[in-house]
Parts: sequence; structure tokens; C-alpha cells
Amino acid sequence: MKLIPVIASGLVITVTCALANVRCEENQHHIVITRNGKHVLTYHKTVQIPSGIEEKYGRSGFIHPISTPSGKIITDDYPVPHHSHQHGMFFAWKKASFENEQLNFWEPGHASIRHEQVLKIINQEHAAGFRVELAHLLGKQHILKEIWTVKIDAKTGHIDFRSDQMCATHSSLTVEQHHYGGMAIRGNRQWFKDAHTSAGKGARKDTFIEACKMITSEGLSQKNGNHSRPDWVCMTGKIDQAPVSITLIPHPSNFRHPQHVRLHPDMPYFCYTPMVNERFKIAPGKPLVSRFRIIAEDGEPDARTLNSIQKVYALIE
Repeated sequence: MKLIPVIASGLVITVTCALANVRCEENQHHIVITRNGKHVLTYHKTVQIPSGIEEKYGRSGFIHPISTPSGKIITDDYPVPHHSHQHGMFFAWKKASFENEQLNFWEPGHASIRHEQVLKIINQEHAAGFRVELAHLLGKQHILKEIWTVKIDAKTGHIDFRSDQMCATHSSLTVEQHHYGGMAIRGNRQWFKDAHTSAGKGARKDTFIEACKMITSEGLSQKNGNHSRPDWVCMTGKIDQAPVSITLIPHPSNFRHPQHVRLHPDMPYFCYTPMVNERFKIAPGKPLVSRFRIIAEDGEPDARTLNSIQKVYALIE
């Protein structure tokens, strides 16, 4: 309990208030948020490569795991043997150009993204979270500076995410037209028949078992919703035989809202992709701001509830 002194009529009265049930803590490698003593999410400050993964796939500056209230881990990290460059919740451009050089921040190579520094740890009565700085690099040259602000609401458990991407030089970054790249979620590897053999590059379609599905605000799925422009996307399935879901709701202030989405037909990941039809520039002095509300839940998703949450979130300035 928290003790707050209050002065009334010359007397000091002690009033007790319940402490917040959310907490953000930092250690050498991570930032961890908990709610009611249970894990919510972890942000990676350092590169930690699992055994059997090539060093080139190492990355920092992403969130994994994200857990449901019951403790089910709903994201994946370094999935093998396919797409080991995908990490939980991450934000990366697949195809970009800078001063006539082509860049790919999505996959390992000369362009990369890393955690730079922690700016703030937030522990308030009704919310907890953090603010961190990331760097988008071409070799050792800083191309973009990015600020993530991540907070979880104590009452609802909803995660609010904000990214501010700004030029680190006097030159613009052009995000080229492409069919995927952007704010992404990679789902749990249990959502494959066999994480080591199925759904890899060139895999036969009949090797994939739809252990998870994607649902959009328009009632579409990964079968017919790719490159649609929904108000939200939910990925849902069973983990350890129990149904769970994770939903990303974009804020209407986002660039080119409603953005196109990439719903992968065979693998459990999707991303918001604002450059499907046309390229755009992140120019000096004009940050690209992207805001999302993330909901990780136990049980089957309810579209009516998600629509209600989206409408409330849209009203927040």
C-alpha cells in the first residue's frame, strides 16, 4: 500500500491508496513489464543469439515474448529454419534507398537496426512502460533515429506502442514501393505442423496446417485479406491446446491510414505496410509517427469487442 499524507484543519491524516498493479523493470539485457506479477512483454537491449542460429541473424531493439494474461507466449523469436530474421514484434523496412544506395532493414545484411539507449522507465499508478532509442544503420552510419514509447494500461492490460522515426542526417530515406515491410508481429512456432520442416521457403502448400488464422475488422482472413486496409488485424489459434489471440489496432493518425496489411498465407506473421501502392520519404525535420494498440488475450477473439476498443482508441489524440 502507498501512504499519502494529507493536511486537513491543521492535522496530518494518512490516506492509503492501492499501488499500481503494473511494473516496468530494467536489467542488463532486457526491459520487462509485468501486470499483477505476471509477465506481459520483454524488450531486448542486447543481442542474444540462441544455439544453432547463425550470428548474422543477431538483433536487438525488438519485443519478445508477449504473453497473454494466463502466461501463454504468443510471439516467436529466431524461428528456425525459416525466417530467423523475424523477432516477436519488430518494425523494419524491407526495401529502402538512401543517397542512391539500396537498403534492407528487414533481413540481415549491411543495413541493420539496433538498440541504442534507454531514455526512460515509466512506473505510474495506472500505467507502466519505457521509452527507448533505436538506430537504423548502413554499416556504421546512422540513417534513422527511432524512439519507441511502450506503455501498458493497468486496468485493461492493453499495450500502447508509439514509434517516431526521424532522419539522422540531412538526407531523406525513401521507403520504396513493396508488398511487405513495416510494423510486424511474428506468431508462436506452435502454429506450424512442425516448426523444423513445414512452411519453409519453397515448402509445398499441403505441408502447412492452419493452426492459426488471421481475422480483420472487415471479416477477411489470410486467404482473402492480403493488402486489404482494415481497422485491425487479429492473429488467433491454440497454444498448448488453449485458444489465444493477438490484435494490432492502428491509430487513425498514422500515415496513409488505413494502411495496407501483409497477411502471410503460410506463416504466422503479418505487418502494416504503407508503401504497397507508392513509395514515400522520411524527410529531415519531419518524423514518421506510428501508433498502435496491441491486445494479447486468452480465449477466442470477439470482433464486436475489438471494434469497440478500436473506436475508443481512435478518439485518443
